[in-house]
Amino acid sequence: MLARSAASSLRAAVRPGPRAARAAVALRFNSTDAKEEPKAADEAASKLAELEAKLKEQEKEMQYLRADYQTMSRRVQEERTKASDFAIAKFARELVGSTHVLGTALKHTPKPIEKGSALGNLYDGVELTRKSILQTLAHHGVTPMGELLGTTFDPNLHEAIFQVPAAVAPKKSDGADSQAGDIIEVQKEGWMIKDRVLVPAQVGVVQLEE
Repeated sequence: MLARSAASSLRAAVRPGPRAARAAVALRFNSTDAKEEPKAADEAASKLAELEAKLKEQEKEMQYLRADYQTMSRRVQEERTKASDFAIAKFARELVGSTHVLGTALKHTPKPIEKGSALGNLYDGVELTRKSILQTLAHHGVTPMGELLGTTFDPNLHEAIFQVPAAVAPKKSDGADSQAGDIIEVQKEGWMIKDRVLVPAQVGVVQLEE
């Protein structure tokens, strides 16, 4: 009897109580969590890096799309401008021809002109008409090439009507000798429509050296 009681007491002493059992379970749980936390952190970091890479790739694609859109918009605008310029080019050439005729008439009108006379009134009317046409042309980007005497002949802008040898070519306005390719006479004014040639200038040049 005494031996049985001693054995029971020993088992009771050895058997863990409820509190000790809970502590043991918590220790095992916390130990498992501690092992899994680094793994979860690595997975989260990997996913974050993957998302950041995808985001950067999408940002690049958006930049390419914006650049393509801007390029396309610019080309469309350029094509519209070219189409508009082409549409008015034929009519503009006719108006330019009219200004040349009117300018020639004014240039060859006998001077002096008496103000208030029939000829004077006609002269003023022709001059006013020519100025009005020039203003209309300028509004659409059509402008004369400007002063060409003494400048160098450019086949992209000018049409050589005649050539003279350098030995008999007239001197420049500053008294210097004319060089090969210099424009010495303008027979018909040249015109531009924005940055393109509308009507090439008809000129006389110093003979080019061969």
